[in-house]
Amino acid sequence: MGTQVLLLFALTLVVTFLVIVTSIILVIHKVVNARLLRERKKVYSRYASTMAELLLVDLPDMPRNAKPSALFKEYEKLIAPIKRELASLTPPIRRMHREALRMVMIDFARDITGESGQRLVYFFYSLEFVEEQIHLMSDRRWWIRAQSARDIGLLKAKKGIAVLTGALEDGHPDVRRQAMESLVVLVGVESLRSIFRISKNISQWMAIELSNLVTRYKDDAIPYLVEGLSSDDKSIVTFCIEMLAEIGFTSAIEPLHRVAELHPIVEVKAKAIEALGRLNDERAEELLITLTRSPFRQIRLSAIEAIGRLGSRAAVRPLIQRMDEGSFQEKLCAARALANCGEEGMQTLTAQSRKSSPLNKSIVEQVMEEKSRTVELRR
Repeated sequence: MGTQVLLLFALTLVVTFLVIVTSIILVIHKVVNARLLRERKKVYSRYASTMAELLLVDLPDMPRNAKPSALFKEYEKLIAPIKRELASLTPPIRRMHREALRMVMIDFARDITGESGQRLVYFFYSLEFVEEQIHLMSDRRWWIRAQSARDIGLLKAKKGIAVLTGALEDGHPDVRRQAMESLVVLVGVESLRSIFRISKNISQWMAIELSNLVTRYKDDAIPYLVEGLSSDDKSIVTFCIEMLAEIGFTSAIEPLHRVAELHPIVEVKAKAIEALGRLNDERAEELLITLTRSPFRQIRLSAIEAIGRLGSRAAVRPLIQRMDEGSFQEKLCAARALANCGEEGMQTLTAQSRKSSPLNKSIVEQVMEEKSRTVELRR
């Protein structure tokens, strides 16, 4: 009994000792972290002030025909003191200083343009930050690769274009997205060619990001969107179709016509048919009428809806055929399309309401009521 009490007392002392030691370690760790944080802030502030001076200081006057190398020599003179100071530090301290300096320069890069921006890009290269970021693009951790892809764009490091292009095939979507955004910064609208050629299975989120980029360039992006229609990747083709329809570029009728007619995937064909309807160009009329007889229900529905946008008088007979032979949804879409085919379409609908089946009569009545409400709202 006495032995058990002693053993229990000893265990209690050990546990108490461990708790005290752990608490002390946590306190020390907290103090050290707080001190490191204060030191990093101090170093960051110092480099921010120094870098601001380097970017604003006037350079000696240079001849008009001076070579770029002469200007770069002046830039090197500006950054040389910082490089010498970094070289004099111990490796752990140097790492902290370089990280603070890199953060300062990236923060500056967001707002600086012109000759000061050119200086900043030179400093990035001279301090070997660009090489570091390119090397980190092969890191096994996806978040490091994504950060590096973003920073290469912020650093305006054209040397990183090749590695960013390769990152369009990265296994993680965040890395692919950051690479795409940085390529647009470095290359401009021409980067869309590589993006559409290499990217696969783009997510909805990436499509949203990409649409913002396309919208930024508008008409300049159209040749690359048309090229993208030839992609082997379904997500790229459907994205390009959607953006061409959104921009409203009627010269895309012919390439969209080919996709609607020849693409092997029904979903893609239907998307192209929808785009043809949205572009509202009469050149698509004959193909759309033909596609109302497609063996695929999705194609027929898309063609009928597109014809409704065109308001084609030549489509009246095929639409009547779909009302007679199609499914309920096809009948409803055909009736709505007929209502948009001018006076002849409305007369045909009226005739349908007198002689058709009870189902068709109900559909015609519903469409007539919808048409009447639309007219009232426009008044």
